[in-house]
Amino acid sequence: MRILIRLLGVLMIIAAIMLFFWQDIREYFTDQVNEQIITAYQANDVEKEHVKLNPIETFVTGIEQDTEGINIGEDMAGVLEIASADILEPVYLGPLTEEKMRNGVGFLEETDNLDMQNIPIAGHRVEGAGIRFNYIDRASVGDEIKFITRDETRVYEIKEIFEVDPSEVSVLDQTEGATQELTLITCEEYNPETLLFEKRLIVKAELVST
Repeated sequence: MRILIRLLGVLMIIAAIMLFFWQDIREYFTDQVNEQIITAYQANDVEKEHVKLNPIETFVTGIEQDTEGINIGEDMAGVLEIASADILEPVYLGPLTEEKMRNGVGFLEETDNLDMQNIPIAGHRVEGAGIRFNYIDRASVGDEIKFITRDETRVYEIKEIFEVDPSEVSVLDQTEGATQELTLITCEEYNPETLLFEKRLIVKAELVST
């Protein structure tokens, strides 16, 4: 009985430690999984178009995969890097789904592509510290954003950061002849009474080089 009690005590201590450091653990595992996905994507190996995660990685990160793993061949559009905000995320093709937002960030619609004048990319801020767009508020006007594909790296400069109502969709408008831009979208101003985010944070960045 004493051995059992001691064992339970040790397990409770371990559980308490894990709970205390859970956000750090999730951030670490998510960074490691992102690195696997991005490395495999950039390797451009036609024989390896899926990244298979182990059960611990899927449990800790909440990332979803099918029986073959995460499809980086057909589902990924590239990699988004904002060094000033410690963001390095896989970008998935649309349509945007909850699964894709757990696995990274993504285009809104199925027809969205890198030839558009205004490229919308959405991501969560609530996945935990340092995950997805959680640190996007660290970015400032003038900072650099890179969109990395298997063929090129496009560099954008942040021009505006502002909030809008969720119903304000004019931020997605396409302007013929204008400089190409990224429009990053995430939730802002959580209301605990309604359990809803009442604003959207918008980051606008214009293309400066390819």
